[in-house]
Amino acid sequence: MKKVLLFSLVSLFIISCGTNATDNTNENARLESSSVDANEVSVDTANAPIITMTNDTFNFGEAKEGDKVSHEFEFVNDGNTPLIISSVNASCGCTTPNYPKQPIQPGEKSKIEVVFDTKNQPGMQHKVITMFSNAHPNRTLFHLKGEVK
Repeated sequence: MKKVLLFSLVSLFIISCGTNATDNTNENARLESSSVDANEVSVDTANAPIITMTNDTFNFGEAKEGDKVSHEFEFVNDGNTPLIISSVNASCGCTTPNYPKQPIQPGEKSKIEVVFDTKNQPGMQHKVITMFSNAHPNRTLFHLKGEVK
């Protein structure tokens, strides 16, 4: 009798969990498809701006701890429509990006200025700067590398 009761309870638990898991999966899929990342901009891929970078990586070599390393990442809008940068984020608070807030017209050059404060950052460094825009793809990565001694 105890085995039958135990089997019934386990079966009921499995059935009810299976139903909830399916419902939760469907609900999660619905929520994911309806949500939009605040950094993502709708992109018309046929007419999207095209970002052509001079170099996406800057190796500053060695820097003394406490120094500020700065670099300008240059790029051109090689597309046929204005490039609009919605945000630029760094991988840590020690790196500060500055970017143009106005649209960058087709054929126009521009730059992302980055300052890395090496204070309390000893050792090998790899800072990633992410630019979100209306280009395709909408995310562009820049890299700042080197060693702080």
